[in-house]
Amino acid sequence: MKADAMNLELLNDLVLDETIKGIPPGHSARLLDVGKMGWNLMRGDVPLPAAVLRESALDHNSRWMQAFVARRNAVIAPHVKTTMAPQIMERQLRDGAWGVTVATLHQLKVCRRFGIDRIVLANQLVGKLELDALVAELSASPGLDFFMLVDSLEGIQAACEAVRRGGANASPIQVLVERGYLGGRTGCRDNEQALAIARAARAAPELKLCGVEAFEGLLKPKNGGPADAVAAFVDEIVALFGSCATEALFERTPPLVTAGGSSFYDIVMDGLAGTGAQIVTRSGCYVSHDSGVYQAEQKRILAATAESVGLINALEIWTHVQSCPEPGLAILTAGKRDFGTDSGFPVPLLISRDGEMPVRLRDCEIIASNDQHAYLRYPQTAPLKIGDRVGLGISHPCTTFDKWDVLFLVNDAYDITGAVKTYF
Repeated sequence: MKADAMNLELLNDLVLDETIKGIPPGHSARLLDVGKMGWNLMRGDVPLPAAVLRESALDHNSRWMQAFVARRNAVIAPHVKTTMAPQIMERQLRDGAWGVTVATLHQLKVCRRFGIDRIVLANQLVGKLELDALVAELSASPGLDFFMLVDSLEGIQAACEAVRRGGANASPIQVLVERGYLGGRTGCRDNEQALAIARAARAAPELKLCGVEAFEGLLKPKNGGPADAVAAFVDEIVALFGSCATEALFERTPPLVTAGGSSFYDIVMDGLAGTGAQIVTRSGCYVSHDSGVYQAEQKRILAATAESVGLINALEIWTHVQSCPEPGLAILTAGKRDFGTDSGFPVPLLISRDGEMPVRLRDCEIIASNDQHAYLRYPQTAPLKIGDRVGLGISHPCTTFDKWDVLFLVNDAYDITGAVKTYF
């Protein structure tokens, strides 16, 4: 899939006005023209809170990950549920992404609207409406290279029935047998069950078995650390792939093995090496990175792989200090409507006073948040003032991107160079 196949012209005439969070009152501009408005975040040209993406970090992260997977003879299909931003998808594909990953029919339709033609649905469609829509999309788009998961005979039957309802012109659905684990989410609980599902998929003329899929990100270790548990799980995936290959069940050459979220992609790729499969990893959060859970994992990855440079946080939420009601406590004008808290509170990173370029904010902590406010504890030796601008890093980008219809692109001087539209 090439980035130039995407049709971003659909965004050019989208008009942004003051009803969009972050757009200045009394202003309207086409999405394409936001970067021409001359706005600067520190100068106070846009209302806060505002979400920004530093372009230099986005570029670095996209290229860094592409090089990381290439050195391991793998490819990446980034999970675009993180950003749901076609402009970011285009950047990832331009830098060499093999395709994209989605989780729902809606996300699939967004990707198709903008011309993406290789998509892994790392999930299973089971509803009649959803499956019929998928079959119609496949029938109308013979160039679409699409893969869906299956983990049960019932799921296989539902998919087969949808293809049959589609008539003589309906294309088979390319499927991957999903291997899960006890107590986890979806997926066959052991290799014996997964092999039985693979055999059933191979026997169904309405389906085309193309490989094996798994997701290791939520695995809870019984003994040892999470990385050890993931490595052991990957060994089971390798064994399943080998059994399927021995029985000649795969109908694609080379067959796919896909796993690897945003935390353990290094372990997954190293564990799958030598299988003879096309290894597809699916990290979604790498492109923006974060200042929390994935930053912690990045330190582990750098230490384990001897990489000298890693991913850089690109996503910041900027807010004002609204009130200093007690010594050492500041109330900020951003809250749960502006950033996710599912993986921890945001991290206070930067402070700007009187329009100056931001400097590092140290020894501060967000201790609570409401819908529109955050509570920041700070040392009384470095008091904050009402009106200061504070830049927050976040943990787990997925649940911050979905709070914003539009995020601003900025350069290193915080000039607003463009805008990114999301489709959640």
